[in-house]
Parts: sequence; structure tokens; C-alpha cells
Amino acid sequence: MAITAVLLLSSLGFLAITAQAQNCPRPPKGENMDLKGNDILLTSFPDGTTVTFACNIGYESAGGSPRITCTAGSWSPLGLKCQRKNCFSVEDVQDGQIEYRPGTEFGDTAVLICNIGYMPVGGGELTCGSQGWTGRLPVCEVTQCESPPVVQDGSFSPNKDLYEYNDVIDYTCKKDYTVVGSRQLHCSDDGTFKPEPPKCISTAQNCPRPPKEENMDLKGNDILLTSFPDGTTVTFACNTGYKSAGGSPRITCTAGSWSPLGLKCQRKNCFSVEDVQDGQIEYRPGTEFGDKAVLICNIGYMPVGGGELTCGSQGWMGRLPVCEVTQCESPPVVQDGSFSPNKDLYEYNNVIYYTCKKDYTVVGSRQSYCSDDGTFKPEPPKCIKVECEDPEISFGQLSSGARPPYGYLSTVTLQCNAGYTMIGSATVTCELNGQWSPGLPQCIRKIWIS
Repeated sequence: MAITAVLLLSSLGFLAITAQAQNCPRPPKGENMDLKGNDILLTSFPDGTTVTFACNIGYESAGGSPRITCTAGSWSPLGLKCQRKNCFSVEDVQDGQIEYRPGTEFGDTAVLICNIGYMPVGGGELTCGSQGWTGRLPVCEVTQCESPPVVQDGSFSPNKDLYEYNDVIDYTCKKDYTVVGSRQLHCSDDGTFKPEPPKCISTAQNCPRPPKEENMDLKGNDILLTSFPDGTTVTFACNTGYKSAGGSPRITCTAGSWSPLGLKCQRKNCFSVEDVQDGQIEYRPGTEFGDKAVLICNIGYMPVGGGELTCGSQGWMGRLPVCEVTQCESPPVVQDGSFSPNKDLYEYNNVIYYTCKKDYTVVGSRQSYCSDDGTFKPEPPKCIKVECEDPEISFGQLSSGARPPYGYLSTVTLQCNAGYTMIGSATVTCELNGQWSPGLPQCIRKIWIS
């Protein structure tokens, strides 16, 4: 703390005040930067010290001076600004593109995305570091497929050791067998042949039970069977809560295999419910079969009665509540205090005011309001009896006035010892905040200069 000296010149009436130099604490850490060198280890700096900041790893100066100086216990303003280092775009690659995640700044990554028909070979991803991009990217090479799947009682052509992207093969079956499925397959961009290879089925074979499709099942008595004669046609129907989105629901058994099923089933949609007063409907997660509709009341209102709606096969089921104005019961009682207005019931945003009885002061918020959850907020204040500490001063004493304990509006007069002069008011009063007003005076030794 600075040491103050007072000089009184009786003949000139001159008062001189001087202040000693002060050390500075450790300067606050700037954004994306820190102190440079050994200064980072110190916690106190002598008056006149100049320190330098440097940007953190991965950041670079965007301008401004990096130096600040300690003067009379305070640091000068820091001008340095640090921004993330930018590695910028890498060179173009053949048969692919570079994807930056999310950009080209320090810590971001660069990933190679090969064009359709090509796949990455070797390498990995690049990372933007303090010295630029680090790592090695793959190269994009033409997608290749190995030998196609073998089909029992069938063959394919052409037969090669290796196939490239979009190469096509054709399947054929031996005598007295029928191709069921796609005759042609192609080498796809993921290195496999697509679609699934066909089957070679002997003519006039029974079919097993057709596989169960999503959100549907066989219709009628067919649901009980496990084997179906060649030429049988069966029908599918959508499950409860689902409806047809198009496509034929019938399939036919031919040479031991079922024809493709066209039927698609989608969840039934109950759509939005009617608007409600003083609230909104929240759908969890939507308006389809099995989803819920919940009433969310506006701020200042709360739900009364009812529950939630559920989207069923015939529409919305259940009953929603109604939104009524939020009400609060009587506010909390404060010891040695009271509130107004005093009512049986308070509505949302009604405000009450707390006061304390004589010689007590309010600690906390004087106001409280009826909040949206039906309680008064903030917490009620406390009424604390006002009492000031003994008015003791160095090199001085109590002259006259009230005696302890010192309550609200207690007034005392102080005087300095011989050889001391008073700075401030000699008479002070105890205020509601528990402090003497206008503040206790100081007694300072008189220094006479001949």
C-alpha cells in the first residue's frame, strides 16, 4: 500500500502529498496468449517492469503491441491480438476432392473423398499444425472387384481374374433350370458385385413361407401356412397403425421362388390437433402412429386436468388439459418485517414489497413476484437490526454523543489527540447499512516546518 506523508506550512498554507511506487500482480491472461520467457513463472512485478506476451501454439499475431508496462501498481493496456493459424487449401488431387473438417485453421483436418468408381489407397488424413499441414493423403485408384459369386447350377461370363468399376457379368442356368433374380451384375463403387446374384431353380418347385416384410404380414389363412405350391399367389396387408404407400400387395411362387413384393407400408399420420388457448402443442416426436401430443402452456399459465394424446389407428386418443393463469398462495413471512399488498391469492407477475420495522434494515430483495411455477421469487429478504461498530480511530477518541450499542441514527462526535489534525467530519451518524456516515475521520500528525 502507498505511504502518504502530509506537510503543513503555516506561513504558506500548503499541503503536499506524495505516493511511493507499487508492485504489480501477475497480468491477466489474454485470449490465446501467455507471458513470454521466465515471466510466466512470476506472480509479482516491480514498478517499471515491461513484460512481453506471445501467441499460443497454433495462433499467430493479428497486430498490436505484445508489451505492457507496470506503473504505480497497474499494467498498461495490451494491444496484441492472436488469431488461429491458417494452413490454407492443399493442392488439387487427381480423381477426388479434399473435404475440410470444418476448415483450414489450426487443429482442422483435410480428408480425401474419391470420385465415384475410385477408392482411397494408403495414407490417411491431414491435420493443420503450427508449421502447416501434417500427415499424408491417400491416392484415388480405380475401384476393382474380385471374382463374382458362384451360383449353384449356373455360370457367368466373361470370366476374368479382375474386374473394374462398372464391368458387367451375365448369369445363365444349366438345362431344366430357371433364373430367378437379376441375370446381370455390375462391379459397384464399393468393390462388390451388385445386385445380389440370382438363383437357378428347378422348374415347378414349391415355395417356403415368404419372408416377413417391414410393417406388414400375410393376409387371411395364408399366415398359418409354411409351404406354398408352385403358381400360388398370396396377399400382404399393412399392420395396425400403418397404411399402404403404394405398390402391389400380391406375390407369386414360380419355380421355388417368390416374385418381388411391391407393397410399401408407412405409419398412419394423425396430423396436427386444433390450436389451444394460452399454450402450444408439442409433438413427441411427431404426429404419426404411436407418437404423443403434449400441451405446453405459455409463461404465466399452467396445465389443469387432462393428460397427453396418443396417435392411434383411428386418430388421436386421450384428452388434453387446459391452460389457466398461474396463481401463488400467500408469500413467505419475514421476521421483524411485513409485505404489501396482502391478498388471499396472487396471480402470475403480481409484485409484493417487503418493509422492516423501525431500527431494522432489509437485506436482500425488497420485491418478490409470483413466478410461472406458482412460487414467489426471488427468496424473501431478511430484516436485520441496524448496529454500527464502535467508532474507533487511530490517534483520536470519542468526544460526545450516543453510547453503545450504536443503533440506527446514533450520532457521535470524535476528536484527535494533541499534536494531530483531523481529516474528515468530526460528527458521524449510524446509517441503515450499518456504516458510519459520512465515514470515520482520520487523525494525522501535524508537521511544522520552520
